[in-house]
Amino acid sequence: MSTDISREIPGFAETRIAAAGETWEAVRTNRFLGLQAVERLGSKAGPVIVEPTAVYFLVPAGSTRTWDVPQSTGLSDTHYVVLPAQGRTQPPGPYWLLPPRRPLGNTDDLGRALEAVQGPRPTESNVDLARLTMDQIKGFTCALCGTGSTRTDRSAPSPRPRACAPSPPNYGHAPPPAPPCRPGRRRASLPGGG
Repeated sequence: MSTDISREIPGFAETRIAAAGETWEAVRTNRFLGLQAVERLGSKAGPVIVEPTAVYFLVPAGSTRTWDVPQSTGLSDTHYVVLPAQGRTQPPGPYWLLPPRRPLGNTDDLGRALEAVQGPRPTESNVDLARLTMDQIKGFTCALCGTGSTRTDRSAPSPRPRACAPSPPNYGHAPPPAPPCRPGRRRASLPGGG
C-alpha cells in the first residue's frame, strides 16, 4: 500500500492524516464488528487500522462507491483517515492490526464478512402504515397481529404481546427470536388476570 505524500498531513505521535480515494479507500465499522470480520476474513484481510472505537479496512480506490453494508461506512475521496506510524502494532492510539505492506482488501469479501458477523438483515414487515388504527398507533394494540390490551387505563401504551415484540439481532449466541404474530392469534392470558 502506498499513499500520496502530497495529500498527507503530519499528525500526533508519528501518525499521518491521509486523504482516501486516490490509491486506496477505507471501510470504517465499529470495533466489535470489525475485529470479528478480521477473524472471519483470515488471510484475505488487507491492511487494518484499529482505533479505540473503530476499525478501518483499506481497500482499492473506487471500490466503496456502492458500499451498502449496515453499521459500516465507505470512505472515499471526501474523507481522511489517520494512518498509524509504520511500525505501530499496539495501542495507545491508532495502530496497525494487519500491516500496510499487505495487499489491499477485497470489498466483496469484506462485505460478506461484515454481513455474516451481523446476522441476517431484518425483513420488511407486512404492515400497511396507512391502514393502522389509532389504537395501533398509540400502542394499545399490536400493529402486526391486532391483539390488544385488556387494560382500561389507556393513558400510557401497554407492553406489546411477547410474540410481537421486536427481537434483538442474533449474533450466534442468543436464542432464536419468537415466531411472528399471525392474524387472529390471541395472547395467552396470564394467571391473575394480567
